[in-house]
Amino acid sequence: MKTLRRQLIAKKHHGHHTSSPNLKLPESKRVLWGGGAALVLLFALAYYFLMPVAEVVTVRRGTAISAVYGTVRIEPAFVVRVRAQNDGFIQLAEPFSAGRGAIGKSVEKGQLLATIADEETARELKQARADLQAAVDRAALPLASSELLKAAEDNLQRLEKVVGSGNVPAVEYQKARSEANRLRGAVETERIERDRNLHSLEETTKKLEGQMKSAEVRSPIDGLLTNVQTIDGELVSDGNELFTVSSRKNYIRGEVNEEDVGEVKPAMKAKVQLYAYRTRIFSARVTSVQPAADPTTQRYTVVLEMEKPPDNLMVGMTGEMNIITGTHENALLVPTRALLVDQALIVNHGIVHSRTVGVGFRTLDFTEVTSGLEEGSHVIVSDQDKFHPGETVRQRMINSPPPPKAP
Repeated sequence: MKTLRRQLIAKKHHGHHTSSPNLKLPESKRVLWGGGAALVLLFALAYYFLMPVAEVVTVRRGTAISAVYGTVRIEPAFVVRVRAQNDGFIQLAEPFSAGRGAIGKSVEKGQLLATIADEETARELKQARADLQAAVDRAALPLASSELLKAAEDNLQRLEKVVGSGNVPAVEYQKARSEANRLRGAVETERIERDRNLHSLEETTKKLEGQMKSAEVRSPIDGLLTNVQTIDGELVSDGNELFTVSSRKNYIRGEVNEEDVGEVKPAMKAKVQLYAYRTRIFSARVTSVQPAADPTTQRYTVVLEMEKPPDNLMVGMTGEMNIITGTHENALLVPTRALLVDQALIVNHGIVHSRTVGVGFRTLDFTEVTSGLEEGSHVIVSDQDKFHPGETVRQRMINSPPPPKAP
């Protein structure tokens, strides 16, 4: 009996031991491990995406350029202001009757822009031309005393032939000769008076024609009409400015600061960017530096000539320039905006580090690095005030303009 009881007890214990672990514990452990892994992944993703993002650019090699920065404006090579030369009411020529709406039109040298009406001079010119024509017609006719002179000379010749025979008294011959001489003088006096009167009428006509010509306002050069300062039918006075005509040939007028002008010399090369052509860089050359500063801005004017200007380059366009004063080949370059004076922030393995940088040549776009950075370093180029050394960040590589080439 005791042996049988021990066997039954042993079977009960054995059954309880084998059924509980195999049915419940493994399933609960899988749930716990899966939930923990999901939480860890969620926290990891949240941490990653909540990390601050640093925009970085790779430090590269290129040509370092020393340049003087300035602003530019396209100006016409010649500007002529057309003024009234008499008083009167102005009438604009048909192509320019729109007034200021005609600004920008092409004009040719001598082209009529307007006429200033002067009715009194016009009447005087008409009368002078009529008088001149009448005088010319009269000059084509024989002089009044010329027929009498001819008759007197014929009579004198007849008397000369017979005076020697004594048939004609000598007194009659002398009288005929005196009459012929008197008539010769009269004819000469009439001729002189006729020529003097004709010359006077010609001079009067020319003077009035000149006055009428001054009433015609014409373009002094080939170019573009760049300003109209009058309206059709307006009463204008002698000396009033009416139009501005500019040449088609342009030049670049640059302005640089007083502290930089000493580095600028004629024949230096320059790079020009006009706001109207933001994607293009134009090459130019310094032709002169004006010796006096603008009294208002205290900036100096630099005259430049563009090597290959665009076809539709227009007066008034503005932009920026860099006058090249020196170059260093194969230099380390960083975008200028990456530097705060001589400080830069770089990202290495996701950690922000501060670097003190040696600075060489500098332009608006790129700065030469002489120490403190290495080629291939990732330097932060925006919002540097939001980062501090030791901070963990995500990097986002951005495109930067290509390094400059030797001019």
